[in-house]
Amino acid sequence: MFKRFLFLFCAILCAPIAAFAQQYNIQNVARLDILPGYPTQNGHMIAAHIQLRDGWKTYWRAPGGNGIPPVFDWTGSKNVRAVSFHWPEPTIFKDAGGQTLGYKSELVLPIGVTPQKAGQPISLKGEVTFGVCEVVCIPVRAKFSLNVAGTDAASQKAIRAALAQQPKTAKAAGVRSISCQIKPIKDGFHLTATIKTRSSMPADTFTVFEFPHPEVWVEQDRTFTSGTTLTASANLYAYGDTPLILDRSKITMTLLGGNRAIELRGCPS
Repeated sequence: MFKRFLFLFCAILCAPIAAFAQQYNIQNVARLDILPGYPTQNGHMIAAHIQLRDGWKTYWRAPGGNGIPPVFDWTGSKNVRAVSFHWPEPTIFKDAGGQTLGYKSELVLPIGVTPQKAGQPISLKGEVTFGVCEVVCIPVRAKFSLNVAGTDAASQKAIRAALAQQPKTAKAAGVRSISCQIKPIKDGFHLTATIKTRSSMPADTFTVFEFPHPEVWVEQDRTFTSGTTLTASANLYAYGDTPLILDRSKITMTLLGGNRAIELRGCPS
């Protein structure tokens, strides 16, 4: 049975601050803190810290099933050229509603902020929507406002710990080669990736394919392991009016299994 959704939108306003996390209590189910972080070579590192009531979970960027990923709207921010998300490795959840990917108890999501003008103040303002789920799944929404400057030691420690939980790169994980076959199917493409590693992957490894296109739905298919070779497949369906052009370099594959996840960028032939 699919989980039923209760659509509850919570908008919470907070005044800008420079040195402390911002706290939003959402219906006694979740709390969102915006951690002020620390300066980096390219700008500033902050984080969204979601804490959950016991038994509740929130979602990864590609949540699967009925999951609702965090979505940020930065409208109103000043001196912001770009933001980059650094996702910690997710957990696989299996229940009667299907399989989803996310986090129990809490999520610290580091966010790198690159300014338009280096050395000038950065003012962040906007809104984040994310899903929380127990038996009922709730999309919640909160507004945020924050002036970032200097280093906040407490949040710096939490953010660095989250950065250390990111999936390994291909090089760090000992991936020897990646090759992909792409075949047209009705309304999209079928992808088959063959990945060779220096050491065997667990038999229960699950592969998540991602392609950044607003009108593409990815159907994760199967993953097989045989010694140091892993074969995974997925279907990409386009539901818009514009023909889908598949750029291999923009395909991301995340292998979930073993001691650490592995994130692979690009799917060469």
